[in-house]
Amino acid sequence: MSKLTSRSQGFCKVGALGVAGLVAGVGLSAGEASAWSSKVTVVEAKAGATVEASGDLAKGATMSLNWAARSSVACFPATENLNFEGNHVLFATALPKRSVMKITAVPDDPTTDVSLYALQIGASDTRLPPATQTATTCEAGYDAKADANPGAAETVTLNATTNPYNVVIGVAGTRGTTSGKFKLKVELATAAEVASATLVPTALTLDASGKAEVSGDLATGGVVDLGWAANSSMACFPTTENLNFEGNHVVYTVALPKQSDLYVTATPSSPSLDVSVYAYQTSATSPSPVPPNVTSATSCEAGYDAKKDSNPGVAEKAHLTSTTNPYNVLIGVAGPKGVAAGAYKLLVEVKPRK
Repeated sequence: MSKLTSRSQGFCKVGALGVAGLVAGVGLSAGEASAWSSKVTVVEAKAGATVEASGDLAKGATMSLNWAARSSVACFPATENLNFEGNHVLFATALPKRSVMKITAVPDDPTTDVSLYALQIGASDTRLPPATQTATTCEAGYDAKADANPGAAETVTLNATTNPYNVVIGVAGTRGTTSGKFKLKVELATAAEVASATLVPTALTLDASGKAEVSGDLATGGVVDLGWAANSSMACFPTTENLNFEGNHVVYTVALPKQSDLYVTATPSSPSLDVSVYAYQTSATSPSPVPPNVTSATSCEAGYDAKKDSNPGVAEKAHLTSTTNPYNVLIGVAGPKGVAAGAYKLLVEVKPRK
């Protein structure tokens, strides 16, 4: 539905040549291509570039859609099958770890109505719909309101953190649509590997009013790999917002009693300093794991400038809540990319829930 906004450094075009043609055309190894069924066209995604492939629904086929609504796949509900009951044309590609992939299907003809889905599966999994049993993630693009938007582009986005994945892409026609040419665009943005510093948290002690206020400086921290933050079991901030957290991190711990609200505010001491903040709660029975060695949290919240990725001098806030259980909380104050020093005030308040 939304048009892909390209930030690529290059543009590569491949025709609908089938697996063999794509191997020769874009340099994908024969070993990688041969792992897939001949029913799928393999596209080699390139970091920092948009790769384009041509397709035609006339070369696909209809299929049973029972796989899509399975809870282990959750691609699109059966009530939306109308958008996918035409022919399907399948593609495959690879999603490296620490990467974001945008996939867009654009009809060549304004009268052709296409829908799109992308399955993020294990790096050794090559099963195709309708044989698909499970997926790490499945995203679909279609007109959920009118079930008809001929000529409109459809876009989905996939994200990988600490693991690489195989991706199966399907371009489908709506009910009765069995032909129609289209362009498939695959844009890949991959983050560079980062050597993580070893962060040592400072334990905060609340006063009688439930407050702790400390002074800090980003110079006492270090840069960490951010793959943990976008993990679905953390969901702290998406990879697209990493720019706000690619500077030094300084971390703190504090206890969150049950039936309480915790408020975190990080305020730069200088109007030229830009900081972001995050806080996550984990079990009260063991110390909170420290980034990047954290894999899950009950909740994680972050405060940053999501619009401009730059708001120097502005305080950032995060809020956590507990109900029937107490928690340990880890708080991080981070600079944006390239910021390794700068003083700030950190205020932590814990208030009983009313």
